[in-house]
Amino acid sequence: MPEKEVHEKLFIHAFREVRTYILNNHLKQGDILPSEAQLCQEIGVSRNVMREAIKSMELMGLVRACPGRGTEIREFNLDFFLQHIMLFNMAGDDRNIRQMFQIRKALELGFMRQAFDSIRPEEIRHMRELVELMRVSWTESGTFAKEDRDFHMTLFSSVDNPVLNSLLNSIWEIDKDYQIEEKLPHLATSVTKHEAIVKGLEEYDYLSFARAMDRHYSSGKYSPAEKGYEEY
Repeated sequence: MPEKEVHEKLFIHAFREVRTYILNNHLKQGDILPSEAQLCQEIGVSRNVMREAIKSMELMGLVRACPGRGTEIREFNLDFFLQHIMLFNMAGDDRNIRQMFQIRKALELGFMRQAFDSIRPEEIRHMRELVELMRVSWTESGTFAKEDRDFHMTLFSSVDNPVLNSLLNSIWEIDKDYQIEEKLPHLATSVTKHEAIVKGLEEYDYLSFARAMDRHYSSGKYSPAEKGYEEY
């Protein structure tokens, strides 16, 4: 087996063994891992391999180096993890980004019944305020990315599924800077679509709400990757 492949297998083995050590010893946020030398001895790998495994855990937000203390366990943050993975894999790849928008469409339409059933009156009021802010922002600056993101995140905030919200939040991190110029001509229509969504919620009319959601996601942005922004 080539030396590089052996090294990669050892690195993966070390990563998994350290993760298993954390779980088996019920380590929590703020706890310190054993020293590098102790981990190498326990797992049976070289210091170079162990350093790479720990460094990967740092990049994923699982641990952090604390000078004078050692390697500290961090509280697991799914948003941090997903955003870094997505940013790494999506950067500069238009086709992957467009496919990611299709995933967002499937997630929001798939969970819209749960969102409708669980949303609270104060959240609906906040969404109405956000629509008004969208209109003002569009008039003054021609865009409203922050209000758009807050609108959708509020819609699903009461759905009891933290992974769903982390996925949606991570997709928005990509969306906010994607093809800004191409979006601009279609934003007036987008304000109207968001207004229809919140109106369905205010009237507690699921059919109107579902139709408004379908209309919102009928645009080219959420269609197969070869289509364009014929409607936002």
